[in-house]
Amino acid sequence: MSDDRKQTRRREIEDIAYKVLAERGFSSTSMLEIAKQARASNETLYQWYGDKLGLFAAMIEANRAGAVERLQTSIEGGSLGDDLMGFGSVLLQTILSDRAILLNRAAAADASGQLAEALRRHGRDSVLPFLESRLGREPLPPAFASASEAAECFIALLIGDRQIRRMHGGIAQPSQETCQVWAAQAVRLFLILMTRVSPD
Repeated sequence: MSDDRKQTRRREIEDIAYKVLAERGFSSTSMLEIAKQARASNETLYQWYGDKLGLFAAMIEANRAGAVERLQTSIEGGSLGDDLMGFGSVLLQTILSDRAILLNRAAAADASGQLAEALRRHGRDSVLPFLESRLGREPLPPAFASASEAAECFIALLIGDRQIRRMHGGIAQPSQETCQVWAAQAVRLFLILMTRVSPD
């Protein structure tokens, strides 16, 4: 099998895995069921992914890879407000998507903690440096000890409890327009802090 065909086949299998995960939940999802629905051999899945945890870790990595380029592009070359607006909108669309929520639910159900570690490594830990780097180019007010602290503040304003509410079914997947509205709210508040926060 050529590399291109293998990558296409992996995407097809992972699409089926999302479908089964949505229908059955992580604990009741099996490699055999995914293989059946994907019309692949169980042996192929184990050869490519190792086991169910390996398959879902690969899905986390693929989901991250699709977002990283968009996030990096969104935060280069504009004013601080424009860059934060682009970054915030893309990040919200990414982490509140149906697929991201399914992966978070799978990680919560994985007693080994391996999927939670994969989410941390391929999610927050790989994305936050872009924001820190952009904020590091700005003069920070005294109350922010570092660009890292400022980035944490923006993320808190941007996400709030929305990811938790999505996880629990409290809100549906937001539209691009809704994410832009939420990002604009976070940017407005953050820029106020950038100009008015004092250490007192």
